[in-house]
Amino acid sequence: MRKRECGFSLIELMIVVAVIGILVAIALPQYQNYQIRSKVTEALSVTEGVKRTLEIYYADHGKWPVSNIEVGYPAEARDFDTTYLRALQIVSLDTEPCGIFAVRFKKELGALSKQWLWMKPTVPTDGGPIRWDCGVDAFSTGETGPLVPKECRGAKLDHC
Repeated sequence: MRKRECGFSLIELMIVVAVIGILVAIALPQYQNYQIRSKVTEALSVTEGVKRTLEIYYADHGKWPVSNIEVGYPAEARDFDTTYLRALQIVSLDTEPCGIFAVRFKKELGALSKQWLWMKPTVPTDGGPIRWDCGVDAFSTGETGPLVPKECRGAKLDHC
């Protein structure tokens, strides 16, 4: 009686390696995007403090600040340094300051590196809470879209 041989043939092993390769080719970029999105979320948690600072300034003075110095942030945008943000700049688009600020991401954020994400306040006339809109600067490419929160995708910053 002949003993039955056990094991995998070369074809079976090649199929398994091919399937694993396909899964890695699909999963790895998705995982990298997930990592960047989580870092962006962490970076945006820093902007919550900036928003509150600007809201307090607006409540106290009845106008938005013109520069970083007015609210106690470093004069040079690049001196604002956190784990995933490398710069903060208060921006004025029109003749009147309107509370817009922008943060610049560090190189650890892949396709978002060196991109500016801006936040723009909208003060309601009925006395409700200030609403903040956001978007990535005009020079961003389409590949940055899925890396930022949904509310920041495709937004344009034209004026105050």
